Amino acid sequence: MKNSKFFGILFAAAAAGTALLPKANAHEAYVLNDTMFWSSLKTSDPVNIFSALQSSSALRLAIIVTVCVIAVFTANYFFRRSKAGQKFHGTLEKASKLGPVFIRAAVSISFLFSAFSMSFLGPELSLNNMFVPHLLQILLIAAAVMIGLGFLTEIAAIISLAIFTIGISVYGLYMVTYLNYFAEFIVLLLFGTREFSIDRFIFGPLKRFEFFRKYETTIVRIGYGIALIFAAVTIKLLHPSLTIDVIKNYDLTQFHWLFPSDPKLIVLGAFLAETAIGLFIALGFETRLTVLISLFYLTLSLIYFKELVWPHLILYGISLNLLVQKERFAIDSWLLKTREKLRISVLYFQRRISFR
Repeated sequence: MKNSKFFGILFAAAAAGTALLPKANAHEAYVLNDTMFWSSLKTSDPVNIFSALQSSSALRLAIIVTVCVIAVFTANYFFRRSKAGQKFHGTLEKASKLGPVFIRAAVSISFLFSAFSMSFLGPELSLNNMFVPHLLQILLIAAAVMIGLGFLTEIAAIISLAIFTIGISVYGLYMVTYLNYFAEFIVLLLFGTREFSIDRFIFGPLKRFEFFRKYETTIVRIGYGIALIFAAVTIKLLHPSLTIDVIKNYDLTQFHWLFPSDPKLIVLGAFLAETAIGLFIALGFETRLTVLISLFYLTLSLIYFKELVWPHLILYGISLNLLVQKERFAIDSWLLKTREKLRISVLYFQRRISFR
């Protein structure tokens, strides 16, 4: 019991250290002018964010942040394996059936707001630039209602994938930013929804692809992780001037306790942090802690930058789902299995020695 309390305190203290992460977490497309945003994406950016490390003070700060992050995840590793940690994670997993419902609700509400604002998934993806925009608006509303009620969900997924494909034809590779949506559409198409849905009453429990249902969360997790990495590389690394504009417009350097004075160092920190978060989620490494950290900064960003809430609902939906799902096909589950096998092997040899 004392060990559990110790690890709990250590975890809380280490988690507080993540506040040192120098992040500018606003979604640039949501806080900058649309024309400026798209024109900047189409041109090369001469800014090199890694040049910020030429300063000895910046390099020292980067080392401190790295040590703090390692401390956070090391503390969580031991907390996860303590009795308190196992109880905490077990309690979360009891709500696993609600996970897909969280995502459905997020997609449904996002689609409604998206349709009424004549956009798709985010305000920068205008329906007016796509084929038959008003028809797409009607289809979005229909898909929103169907997904929300769990009625003919597979058809709603086909509609969503069709609109996503049209979006690719217009906005190209940028649509990878919303790969988290695409992954959820694939899951809905393959497995439908049979939890708290009309489909369950009409069709009964889902029987097809039963063997592959265990991959459902994995598909969503990987799609979400890749989307985060792509956004970090596309904006923070290849077009850092967009984030620098956000930093200057909102005078983020005035918060000396959180941000360094060099905007390029802030962007570099944001790039590294968002890339790490995306990579950890995609690989399933320290997933729940990573999701909690991302939700913390996402919420702060919404409050400070006064961004539109509806484009971020899917991030909350997926995050809540990942928090309550069992860890499968992930580094976390592999580490747990390895530890359990090691424990069993140790007990086996201890017994053999005692018999001798």
